[in-house]
Amino acid sequence: MDRFEVLSVFFGHKTAASVVAAHSHPYWQLEIVTHGGLRCAFAGDGFALEAGDMLLVPPECEHGFVYDKPGVSWITIRFERAEDGESRWGGVIRGRPFTDRLVSSFKIAIPGSADKPYEKAFVGGFLDALLHYIRSDEFRQPADSPGALLGQITDMVLARGGRAVTVSELAEELSYTRSHLSKKFRAIAGESLKAYIDRLRVQKAEELLKYREDSISEIAADLGFGDLFSFSRFVKKHTGASPRELKGK
Repeated sequence: MDRFEVLSVFFGHKTAASVVAAHSHPYWQLEIVTHGGLRCAFAGDGFALEAGDMLLVPPECEHGFVYDKPGVSWITIRFERAEDGESRWGGVIRGRPFTDRLVSSFKIAIPGSADKPYEKAFVGGFLDALLHYIRSDEFRQPADSPGALLGQITDMVLARGGRAVTVSELAEELSYTRSHLSKKFRAIAGESLKAYIDRLRVQKAEELLKYREDSISEIAADLGFGDLFSFSRFVKKHTGASPRELKGK
């Protein structure tokens, strides 16, 4: 885990156009756009940032901002980070389902500045999760790559917490037809999308059966099964064991 010292957290908002001239400083900065859009200069290049996008700025790296659209809001986190021997990556982090959830949790836990020790600890955990994401294969893949699509689908299924989601529902959310998404997924993953959804659901079912103290009936209800028989049949089909056997392990 990276070690962080959170220096400041600032929630900003602009109602009129303004410019922050190019500058640098000896600490890290993370800029998170939460509403509207802005333009930034970073390491000699220019980028447009929209809501959900972030800019990670390493120490002494020149950067600036142009707020030319009214109503833009953002969060600025300034921090120091213990050197870990890895490269000092900085740049644009485009919004994706994981980062959207991460920022949503941040805004709930830290509605303003982070002054208390436990608030700073939360911000440090947020930064650590974000840096782990930056190091992941998912982050390195372009948004329109096959791997990114697989990541999107995985996120959407996992977000249901083990409850059912149909191929048609996923296709609608991703702006595909059902048949096109099914064919595209099979080409990427080598299995049907329905089988993949079921596999993720049964993994969640196994987790709940092994580590939750609720009854099997309560777990079945939480996962959206109408009755215990259909839940038992689903689990047995995919694991070879009954819910009772899994709960007893």
